[in-house]
Amino acid sequence: MLQVLLCGALFDAVDGSVKKNMAVLIDENRIAAIEPQASFVMPEDARVVDLGKHFVMPGLIDAHVHLAFCGTPALSEMTQPVEFVAAKALKNAKDNLMGGFTTVRDEGYVSAQGCQNIRDAINAGIAQGSRIFTSGLVITQTAGHLEPSYTQERFGFQSFKPVNVANCPDEVVAAARFMLKMGADQIKIMVTGGVLSKGTNVGEQNMSNEEIRAAVAVGKMHGRVVSAHAHGTEGIKAAAREGVTVIEHCTTIDDEGIDLMVKNGVSLVPTFTVLKVLAEKGAANGVSADAVGKSAALAPKHMENVKKAYDAGVRIVFGTDTGTPLGYHGMQHGEFALMVQAGISVQDALLSSTRYAAELLQWQNSIGTIEKNKLADIVAIEGDPFVAIQDMEKVAFIMKDGHIYKQNI
Repeated sequence: MLQVLLCGALFDAVDGSVKKNMAVLIDENRIAAIEPQASFVMPEDARVVDLGKHFVMPGLIDAHVHLAFCGTPALSEMTQPVEFVAAKALKNAKDNLMGGFTTVRDEGYVSAQGCQNIRDAINAGIAQGSRIFTSGLVITQTAGHLEPSYTQERFGFQSFKPVNVANCPDEVVAAARFMLKMGADQIKIMVTGGVLSKGTNVGEQNMSNEEIRAAVAVGKMHGRVVSAHAHGTEGIKAAAREGVTVIEHCTTIDDEGIDLMVKNGVSLVPTFTVLKVLAEKGAANGVSADAVGKSAALAPKHMENVKKAYDAGVRIVFGTDTGTPLGYHGMQHGEFALMVQAGISVQDALLSSTRYAAELLQWQNSIGTIEKNKLADIVAIEGDPFVAIQDMEKVAFIMKDGHIYKQNI
């Protein structure tokens, strides 16, 4: 089936420009042509969608979500049966899609293969949801971020583990290879403590340089992304020095860390939303005092530090940590406003959730821009984010893979 989108304003994300009065021809699930409406020859049998009053752009990509988690004050999914968590994760994937996020990168699930199964079910058309790029289980240390301090007792044994625990380079290699065996798209390592793990110091480096190097080596051997969770300064520098692909949060980065990220081409996913929300609203909504206190301590300098990295040339990629406490799937658009508030240009904020994110995922040949032969992942915004970035919340039209999921125009 042929479809034509008549676009009043089109952000194609190739060069960051906005083109007026363009026509996008879609053949089945692929983009067939992008032409000025003045010279476009309308096919007789095409379905026409008039987006003349909208801001049209590639489908949004959130490069840091947790599909297993639902925004509740505590990560209860860490102890729930995996089948129940999977049902919730499918709903979360659909909620993300209906928010305009046609692709998401899951940054850590609660079972080794669960998120890959959800990914595959959506790809097969069994369920509806965002296109998913997966980590599977994160790799952490004994007593590291998200390493559970409990033993599941309901059945007399721990029926699953929500992380891969590795305590030396050889164990990191084994854990990384296990996740690739389970079908994960990338390797995720926990380099420093975390906000949501009681008793961990967010500033301390928990994974050694040698362990980080081992994960990077596996990633390079298999051509995979290596993602590093890091809040603390020394951990950030270690991850950048060893050549990970991307650092998540990067909260307390210093000038040396920025130089290392630029030198080694390491991207940065800030996730401004999670720290701000936990610091400002966590206590009133039942989030632990430990998590609230850590967030309040980290948040004030987060934007300033990321802005320094951005000004130095570090690639900033859109990600929100949605699914963590008070972060609800399909409602994470406020991150755009926080990025602009931090000093990131509107153009780069939009590119961060389209082309830049697609390039991070190594999916740039299929998604991220509106170009001929790419998948027809397209959204339309009511308003103009270059005038008011808050308009990114007003997603009126959603197409993924050539199928229209929302059309409030």
